[in-house]
Formats: sequence, structure tokens, C-alpha cells
Amino acid sequence: MINVLCWYWRQPGGRAEYLPEHVNKWARMVRANLSMPHRISCVTHTPEGIDSSINIIEPPTDFEDVRIPTWNDKKPQCLRRLAMFAPDAAKTFGNRFVCMDLDTVIAGPLDPLFDIPEDFAMMEGTAPKVRPYNGSMMLMTAGARSQVYTEFTPERAVLAGKHFLGSDQAWIAFSLGWGERVWNERDGAIWFSPRYSMQVPKCRVMFFPGNIKPWQVNGSRPLDRWVRERYGHKVMEAA
Repeated sequence: MINVLCWYWRQPGGRAEYLPEHVNKWARMVRANLSMPHRISCVTHTPEGIDSSINIIEPPTDFEDVRIPTWNDKKPQCLRRLAMFAPDAAKTFGNRFVCMDLDTVIAGPLDPLFDIPEDFAMMEGTAPKVRPYNGSMMLMTAGARSQVYTEFTPERAVLAGKHFLGSDQAWIAFSLGWGERVWNERDGAIWFSPRYSMQVPKCRVMFFPGNIKPWQVNGSRPLDRWVRERYGHKVMEAA
């Protein structure tokens, strides 16, 4: 049994607003594309509006208020997610879990991504020298890479921000260095990018780490139509 989870919180002034409907839509896409035994969970303080079929996890508050000064407050502040690296993370998240971002289009079977022997895997970063990993998707056996949690300090996080881009992913890269198992285009895990704009991408999952989110895509390119067909825009007005 693998726990597939997302984090949901409100960040005043952030570049994107997330709603309960984004959680529900993400969960429906996971269910439609994952056949291995699994549970779907949302880590949140505010479960109102989230479908009752989704397991709610009360989030740990570790590092929730810590900021990296090189990553401004309009960008996602995700250091709270480092709680997943705690030595006793199994008590909160289960023995084996995957964390996925909500700004995601799932377009194919997820089993080949999740049914792997490694105890840790992460989405490949968009710029290897300054972002070797991206937090859009992470898989781990609870307790793996616990140094990411146990060795964290706000002061060292500031140092991490001088070498790598991001909030939690900057610290993860600083703590682990290069060489971890990553998902990338070879696995069918890609970014929303102009390089695919004039074609229908062949992928299992597409992430939107920039300013544009899947519910905001409204262009006429083949890529835009592909996103709308697979995500749908029922939440556009609310967002």
C-alpha cells in the first residue's frame, strides 16, 4: 500500500491560489491512473471542501514559518514539507509514500513511476547546476534521507539558497548533492514548456512549476488544447 499525497495550504500574496477543487481534481486523476494498492491523502489544516474520500493528514508544523531570503514570498514557501524526511515520518505519512504537487496533469499510468525499488526518488530539476531536483513529485520509504530533516537549520537554509534555487528543493539539493534517482522525460514525467507547444506531448504526468497553472491554460496551440482536454477548466472561474 502506497500513500499518494498532496499538501494544501494558503499562502497570502503567493503567485498562485489553490482551492479545494484542485485537490479533488488531482485525486480523481490519481485514481484514474494508478492500479497498484494505494491511498490518497491531503496534508492540510483546512479540509473544508475536500472530498470525503480523501484521507486528511494534520500537517506537522516543523519549519512552517522558516523562509529562505533568496526565495521571495510570492513564490511557494515549501519548507514545511521537510517533515516528510523526519526519522519517524511513517507515523504521519505511512511507510511508503509519494508527494505530488496540485498543479499537475496526469495523462497516463503512474504505476511504472511508483513501483520502483529505490527508497527515494524525486523529479529532476529544470536547471541541473542550480536546481538538480524539483519538489513537484517525491517518493520515499519513510525514514530515507533523514539527514534532510535532522541537519536542517534556518542558518544552513540561507546558505543553501545561495547555491540552489527554491525553498525546500534548495535545501534538499544542498543536503543530498547530486546523484539521487530522478524522474524525467525518459520516464514520461515532463514540464509544461514551450518546447512541446506545437505537439501533443507523450507523457504520464506534466507539472507546472512556473506562473501558469493547468486551470489557466487557454491558448490555441496543440499543447494548450491537450492540457484542457485532460485537465478540464471547471475551476477556472473560481481560481
